[in-house]
Formats: sequence, C-alpha cells, structure tokens
Amino acid sequence: MHDAERFRLRFGSYRTPHFKYGVRVKDARRGFVNTVGLSDAPIPWPIGAGVRGAKSLVLFGALVRAVRRESNQAVARAWGVTGQTVTAWRRALVVGPTTAGTSKLRLAHFREPWALEAQKKAWAKARDPQRRAKIAAARRGKPRPAHVIEVTRERYLEKTLLAETRRKMSEAHKRRRSWPPLAGRPWTPAEDELIRTLRIAEVAKRTGRTVSAVKNRQVKLGMPDERTMATREWRV
Repeated sequence: MHDAERFRLRFGSYRTPHFKYGVRVKDARRGFVNTVGLSDAPIPWPIGAGVRGAKSLVLFGALVRAVRRESNQAVARAWGVTGQTVTAWRRALVVGPTTAGTSKLRLAHFREPWALEAQKKAWAKARDPQRRAKIAAARRGKPRPAHVIEVTRERYLEKTLLAETRRKMSEAHKRRRSWPPLAGRPWTPAEDELIRTLRIAEVAKRTGRTVSAVKNRQVKLGMPDERTMATREWRV
C-alpha cells in the first residue's frame, strides 16, 4: 500500500480555520486556551496555550470531526502530531480505537495481493482433513467452559435466523436425537397414547408431568379440549 493511500483523509477535506492571535477558544480536551501560534503541518492549525503555558494544537472544529471519523495515521500525518497524541484526543472525545476511517484502512490493507494470497493459504490449511481431525481429537470429551457457553447462548438469542437456517438446525438436531434443555423431557409414543385414552389428571399422575404440560401436548396432537361435550362423548 502506498503512503498516499495509507495516510489519506477519507471523509472530506479539512481547512485551517480563521482565527486571531490572543483570542480564547474552547479546546475539547483542555478547556479554554489562548491562541498563540500556527503549526507548520500539512494542515496548519491554531496552537493554544493553557493555564500553565503548555502549548499544543487546539482540539476544536474540523479537527474534532477528523478525530471522530478518520484513521489514527491519517490524522497524525495531516496535523503533524504523533499517533499517541491522536489516541489522547480520541480518549478525550470518548472515541473508540476503531473509527470509520480505521475500518476502511484495514479493508484496503487486506485487499493487497500479499494479503489475499495469505488468506488463500489460511483457508486451505483450515480445510486440511488431518488438521481438523487433530483439533477434533484434542477437544473431544472436554466440555466448553461455562462462560463460553453463556456468551454463545446470548449471541444466538440476539440473532434472527432465516427460516431455511432454522429448518436445517432442526433437521440436524433430529438426526442427533438431541433435545434443548429448556424444552424438557421429550414425549414418547407411549405417553402420547395415554393422552389419547385417559383424562389429563391421570396422564399427569402416570407420567410425572404437570397438568399444563399435558394440556399443551394435547393441543400439539390436535385433540379436542377435555371440557367440551364432544370430548366427553369421545372419552371412555
């Protein structure tokens, strides 16, 4: 990647603001400061002196917008400061380590020919049968830590899965004969037969399930409500 691309400001052009020496302006990091000079960076910028006389660029105006959106490297080159200074500005503005400019820079970086070639090698290695068998053998019989299970569960709950994805997951669970813990004990054909021939209270007593569970199972089996006359005539 050429320097012109690495240090490019991606969200507009930034110009030196009009100002007068000696005028007090508000710095987003230090509060009010007195403008005492002008930097000689690619983008000349007002220099402010604080209460103790320390001089540095005034964090205001277009510079604030750039710090919020541009990459660290681009801001440092354009305003003639170090990356550590830009990091301090971000901290003062409550800006995270990754901005929109940072993301675009990383994307461009990993579109370089060397990065694409490394990606192909990594994918080929990840699909290597021997490597996958070795990893599976190392993990087999070892349960995941509780905190990993909880994080995974929370992330799945936040997702809205497509109908096709849900169908595939359901088929996979059926093949494995797995059952979600929250779904409780699966119903057996013998228990379904009890529901079809006995009253709800008797089914609950024999199966050890709650009355609500038996009623819900009745609905899933498409059976009429026990309280209706049709049900009374239908039952023995």
